[in-house]
Amino acid sequence: MREDGAHSGKTKKGWFFGFKLHALRRVAGRVVNLILTPANIDDRVPSPDLLMATDGGITSGDLGYRGKKFQDLLIEEVEMVMLTRADATDRKKLLSQIRQQVETTFSQLWLKFIDRVFSRSWLGLWNTLQLKVLFYNLCDAGVISK
Repeated sequence: MREDGAHSGKTKKGWFFGFKLHALRRVAGRVVNLILTPANIDDRVPSPDLLMATDGGITSGDLGYRGKKFQDLLIEEVEMVMLTRADATDRKKLLSQIRQQVETTFSQLWLKFIDRVFSRSWLGLWNTLQLKVLFYNLCDAGVISK
């Protein structure tokens, strides 16, 4: 899907080719907003758009979201304070627990739903991901069973 924007990107696990899924998740577990970007886009670029689904507040992010300039941008544009491990030395345990919950959500999405996406276009991929996350949220809310 290179013609649809897929590029190479790097994570702590290594290099990959494709897209990155950015998700905003409530503490309770439901996914509130999603953005799909090419793999070579900095995580901070789509963040203001991702956080527009909220009315401000506090969120947490991994170390890819650190930096004073970025923090100031979030406060100005979406009235959101983002905490990372680098920013919160006295709250590391709390942030670690939140991060573990987020990783669990992504693991559940991957194991149960998203690893079975065989789309031939960006639009097909995007629609499939949205439907799978909707199904995940409905299961999490107890509206339907798996």
